[in-house]
Amino acid sequence: MEIVENMAVRFKLPTHQVPFITEYLDRAEILSDDGQEADVLVYWGIKEMQHLAKFCDAKIPSPMVKEYTWPGFFTPFKHQKTTAAFLSLYDRAFCFNEAGTGKTSSVIWAADYLINQGLVKRVLVICPLSIMYSAWQADIFKTAMHRTVAVAHGDANRRKKVINGDYDFVIINFDGVGIVQDDIANGGFDLIVVDEANAYKSTTTKRWKTLAKMLKPSTKLWMMTGTPASQSPEDAFGLARLVSPRNVPKFKTAWRDKVMMQVSRFKWVPRPTSKTDVFNALQPAIRFEKAQCLDLPPVVYQTREVPLTPQVRRYYQSIKDQMLIEAAGEQISAVNAAAKLTKLLQISGGAVYTDTREVVEFDVSPRLNALMEVMDETEHK
Repeated sequence: MEIVENMAVRFKLPTHQVPFITEYLDRAEILSDDGQEADVLVYWGIKEMQHLAKFCDAKIPSPMVKEYTWPGFFTPFKHQKTTAAFLSLYDRAFCFNEAGTGKTSSVIWAADYLINQGLVKRVLVICPLSIMYSAWQADIFKTAMHRTVAVAHGDANRRKKVINGDYDFVIINFDGVGIVQDDIANGGFDLIVVDEANAYKSTTTKRWKTLAKMLKPSTKLWMMTGTPASQSPEDAFGLARLVSPRNVPKFKTAWRDKVMMQVSRFKWVPRPTSKTDVFNALQPAIRFEKAQCLDLPPVVYQTREVPLTPQVRRYYQSIKDQMLIEAAGEQISAVNAAAKLTKLLQISGGAVYTDTREVVEFDVSPRLNALMEVMDETEHK
């Protein structure tokens, strides 16, 4: 495949695929055809390349690499540009880049480019609660600061107000989708991005059924996870049914029989060909491992915001108020201050020592859930 004068793409394809070019693309020319292979010239535009990507096995170059100005407070890494260009070509695709490679920014740039081209109007981001603000909203501010963004979180009325507002990007957590499902369906979202897509690996869950019901034939869907089918080859079925249903059987039992074999009454193990089957099912996809991203800094940090439970918040606030009263009266010592700060840390951690050295436990389930999210998306645990 060759790019000609930065305006057109020249490539060869089997003669029987020529009608896919001539019948659907106006700006295309057949340079030669010997009956077996044709030499084709196609205008290098996003719509033309998206059409080629649907049936052509060759690596299609996205015009995003020449047209996009890559806004933001930092220069994108090479793998981020490649990822964004790849996603721009597909209505439905997977991004399996490892955690810490900056795939969030890649998705934002790709979505922004499609908005510029008039191919996307609104974007709905579905992600874990802990990264709605710290990762997605913050990255949109830093990466596409010219776009409007809001987080649909809180009671149903607040969520509906955000979804029905005039925002380019709307961010919502997994379980919040079902609360305002009808508003989302009528909200004009033509691109849905699912972060930590393993949450949708099972077709029997309410989450999966809600998302599947919202997807229209014209809805674009990009699903992101650094650990696809990490627990079992069966996990690929739910993801594939949303993005590429033609790659898997209609029923989960048929998929299980294809990738797993039964060795005892209650035990199933992966077949030798399961990796290949999962790879073929989860296409189109792109993946970069950290070892491939040579321009990444040695350490990458991510902040996650985890809410306090009502029980923890009540006791936490009580001790804070007591400290403020003591400080205002100038009766607090350094030792007492350190002890109370330690108590605050213990409360947020889920267990506090009493004066008699007994342990009082607190509900910190959101903190544990956030830990499990990190573990699910991380390899080499």
